[in-house]
Amino acid sequence: MNLLEARVVLRPRSLSDILDLAAPFCAVNPRVMLPLALVTSALGGALAVLARGLGWAWPVVWLLVATYTSLSKGLFTQAAGELLFRPPAEVSPGGVAARFLRQLPRYLMARALQALLLLLSALAVLPLPVVAARLLFVGEAVLLESGSPMAALSRSRSLVRWRSWPGFALALACVFAPVFLAAAADVAGDAVVNLVFEMGRPLGSLWTSGGSGFAVLGVLLSAPLVASASFLGYVDLRTRKEGWDIQLRFMALAQARKDTRIA
Repeated sequence: MNLLEARVVLRPRSLSDILDLAAPFCAVNPRVMLPLALVTSALGGALAVLARGLGWAWPVVWLLVATYTSLSKGLFTQAAGELLFRPPAEVSPGGVAARFLRQLPRYLMARALQALLLLLSALAVLPLPVVAARLLFVGEAVLLESGSPMAALSRSRSLVRWRSWPGFALALACVFAPVFLAAAADVAGDAVVNLVFEMGRPLGSLWTSGGSGFAVLGVLLSAPLVASASFLGYVDLRTRKEGWDIQLRFMALAQARKDTRIA
């Protein structure tokens, strides 16, 4: 790991800049992101098929898919954290998955606490946008800083303090991205299968049935994009509020001096 060679420039970024950078960040790391996306999408698709086979209604299936996608996002957060300072050739999908699984119990507990606090704030008519923003980086705090669930909640709040509205805007974008991709995938899949091949709608229709296989695939494939956007927002806040770029430079210089003395 070379702390002086971050693969994303560490500087303050606007929300539009963060969102624009999410897709390119995934695109330049296909060796890691693509296998993880294929595996998580296959598992999520199998869950959706099983649920439909058991006769579950689409609203329940969507709840299952949304929960699965929200949790699988952590795998891509783990990958993004490792890819920030390492080239893709030095990061293996299996290694990322193994490190994520070791932290999975703490991650699940932290995400459960996050969901509970969001629900309580909504029921108590508390300022949900502020609460949602301040809990946005719970996953990053657990996976990238090895924080406990309670420490991750506190860490996320401290990062977003005084930046609640930009944080809420990013949270809102992360919520609507899967919805947009679900609609886009349904339209594109319908255009190919129904209009080009004239095979009808064997996987259902989002607009008439309430869900379709293509729409589910769109939601599942949104996980790496949403995770990358959230990770880049986390990097932005650490750079703005903690001078992370300066900290890393000093750490790298100290490590270089230590290596020189050993040599």
